[in-house]
Amino acid sequence: MSIRVVALFYLIISLLPFFCSNAYAADQGMITVHYPPDRTVREFGVLSVSLSVPEGSADLLKVIVNDVLRVEIKPERTFACFTVPIKLGVNTINISALKGVKQVDSAAFSVFRKSDLEGKFISPLPIYRKDNFHIKDNGKCAQCHKLEPVESDLKPFNGASIKGADKDREKALSATSTCYSCHKKITSYKYVHGPAAVWSCLSCHDKIAEPKYAVKKPDTEVCFACHTDKKKEWSAMKYTHGPVTIGKCAICHSPHASDYAFNLVKPTWDLCTTCHFEKGTGTHVLGDSIFAEGHPTRNRPDPMRKGQELTCASCHSPHTSNFPHLWAFDVNSLYEFCQKCHNK
Repeated sequence: MSIRVVALFYLIISLLPFFCSNAYAADQGMITVHYPPDRTVREFGVLSVSLSVPEGSADLLKVIVNDVLRVEIKPERTFACFTVPIKLGVNTINISALKGVKQVDSAAFSVFRKSDLEGKFISPLPIYRKDNFHIKDNGKCAQCHKLEPVESDLKPFNGASIKGADKDREKALSATSTCYSCHKKITSYKYVHGPAAVWSCLSCHDKIAEPKYAVKKPDTEVCFACHTDKKKEWSAMKYTHGPVTIGKCAICHSPHASDYAFNLVKPTWDLCTTCHFEKGTGTHVLGDSIFAEGHPTRNRPDPMRKGQELTCASCHSPHTSNFPHLWAFDVNSLYEFCQKCHNK
């Protein structure tokens, strides 16, 4: 065996810890990002980050996401854990360490946020890969966090348990949920899904699944366990909306929380026209009527729902219907349908 081959063998051995570790540093600098790995795929709008710097090496850490300053941390200990918002597609996260006013180190990584709704974000770029945190040995995180569920995490979802003062609820949840300390930002929106509101995570996430804590697919396998009335109602209908047909509730609804009613991932009109982009002009051509100029679909009051704006859901059911075009009313003709609002 030649000296060159032996040297190459020892070089590969010496580099293995670097390639096998999740942690990475900027040019072997002081900032070490423990999670997430660079170029990984995410599914939701918040990203949990864990990093470390040597004690006393920095007075301030600045975290910039897509050129926007999101977090400033004065490190009081070696490790820092925080959450930042991310957009669909590629997100670049830059971290700077400052000592006084001088930047002493920096690190950067990127993640890709995918979407089953937005066509151009369904498939991540080839250089990005899925990473499942809980299937790995993340020993450094375990020094501060419980990574396995305890008995209190098995609590069933109970709607009455959502009620109570925010501060009291937060204190109780942090004490009874091992998930809360790392994932609490995922519910920091106006509308929170019931199980997520009380941190009954194992109502949907399977602790013995592969990969660990995965949710059963299709989504309806999980959703109908609570929404039994909808399962019975919808199964009796003649016409079904595409996402319901394939059992993908999470295409339109966030399973955790959202800024929009019904936990929609977007406002109703924007959500519908993401797929039905041909209706994005704001007017809906009534193809089977004599009125070819179209009908408004937004920016008007809804005659049937006082105080609400006209949207696609004013006329169409988003789930199922017994009538063509998923009409939302029990009618026998287009004329009857129009008369629901135009009755004068």
